[in-house]
Amino acid sequence: MARIVGAFATSHTPQILVQPKISEEFTRQLQEVHKALMEVGKRIRNANADTIIIFGSDHMETFWLNNYPQLLLFTGNEVGGRFAGVELKLPGNPELAKELLYGLIDYGFDVSFSLELELDHPYISPLYWVLKGAQHDSYQPRLIPFHINSNVDPRIKPRRAYELGVAIRTVLENSKLQNRVALIATGGLSHFVGTPYYGKVDVEADNFLIEKMKAGRGYELADLTTDWLDEHGEFEFRTWLTLLGAVNSAPAEILTYQRAWHCGYCVAAFRV
Repeated sequence: MARIVGAFATSHTPQILVQPKISEEFTRQLQEVHKALMEVGKRIRNANADTIIIFGSDHMETFWLNNYPQLLLFTGNEVGGRFAGVELKLPGNPELAKELLYGLIDYGFDVSFSLELELDHPYISPLYWVLKGAQHDSYQPRLIPFHINSNVDPRIKPRRAYELGVAIRTVLENSKLQNRVALIATGGLSHFVGTPYYGKVDVEADNFLIEKMKAGRGYELADLTTDWLDEHGEFEFRTWLTLLGAVNSAPAEILTYQRAWHCGYCVAAFRV
């Protein structure tokens, strides 16, 4: 059995890595996010995770309209990318990735795959700090990126995203491999990137999601609609829903929440 030994969710904005000098308050908020992400890295290393499965949503940087996948799993030997002057390169885990790929197809999820993938900010922004916290120089987990379309219509439905997580958990539990797996979901919380409302943050919606997750009632959030997610700037919460399904809605510990000028930054750990 491939065992889930850690589960985390985090915002993934470019600013986490770029760190623009907008205000002293924003600098302080980013520092809190950095500390929380490094804490995630410490916990992943302390759990002795050998593989990270990271759920992200491309912003038309890795993929384009000539072939934009709804769901895509990386199955290659090495994956990386460059963003904001940071180059990331990690080994993949093709054996476990292929088990996931074939297992998810058996459960009715027609997942695409790629042996090559160029990662961008949805992965690199948070991973830079996670790996720093895990002391990456002496610890190198294998990485399986999993793209879940949250940005380009038509997008995966919220309940389907949660059900995908349930299927992922089942495939891992039935695996013949002995991997120790950490899950990371990236994206959100409330922000309105690419819209005239950029700069708005729906703190009430963020608090609604956070309280449900803290109470171990994340399964109820699978009933949210696409319209609700879009109205409140929570469209990237689909990756969090997949993680919630994978951990059976385990209660969340909020490592930080920062209401910044453009995004509700949140980093959470789940009690698996």
